Order: sequence, then C-alpha cells, then structure tokens
Amino acid sequence: MDKDKITLQEETNDGQSVFLYYDAMAGVYLAYGLSAYYTTMVTDPYMSYSELMHMPVALLRRNHIKDLRQSLVKLEHTQKQYYHFQTRQKIGKEGYERWAQALLAKQYAV
Repeated sequence: MDKDKITLQEETNDGQSVFLYYDAMAGVYLAYGLSAYYTTMVTDPYMSYSELMHMPVALLRRNHIKDLRQSLVKLEHTQKQYYHFQTRQKIGKEGYERWAQALLAKQYAV
C-alpha cells in the first residue's frame, strides 16, 4: 500500500468515493479517512485510528465487502489489491471531523 497515494485520494475525495486497499499480511481490506467514514454508513467494520496515516482506518472482512458491493456502485476492482466504489448520491464531509476526533479520543481512552 502506498501511503502517499492513500493520503492524496482521501484528501481529494469527492464525497462519493470509497477506496479500499488490501492488506496481505492481515488478509483484510482497509479503508482510510473519508472512505472509512463512508463504510460505516453501509456496514459495521472494525474501526481504529492509524497513527502512521494520521486518520481513521476501517478493517473490512468478506461480509463487509458483500454489504458494500450491494449498496454501492463498483467502479474498479483488482483482486486482493484494490476497490473503488461510488456512493449513489453525494455524502459530503459534514460530521467527518467530529467523528474522527471521537474515534481518536476513544482509542486513547483505553
């Protein structure tokens, strides 16, 4: 996974894109930033905050991917590497910052 590419995609997310990246070591897909936020509107992934990426991260299992495939439009997919989905309507970034800060605070409250 290319940290710079992920960061750029999430910073320029148009409010309709969900990007997933495959982590071969863990065998799961990961969504960062706004993409992670948008996944929570469709499914219930395991959420954390990536200190390396400085943004929220969602860990998605096979059943989560199935939920996303049923609810979103698949634009691009490379097996065990990458997904690019599009929401049916623009979601926007409202609430994202508050959500991300709450997730970060929850992680460090333990």
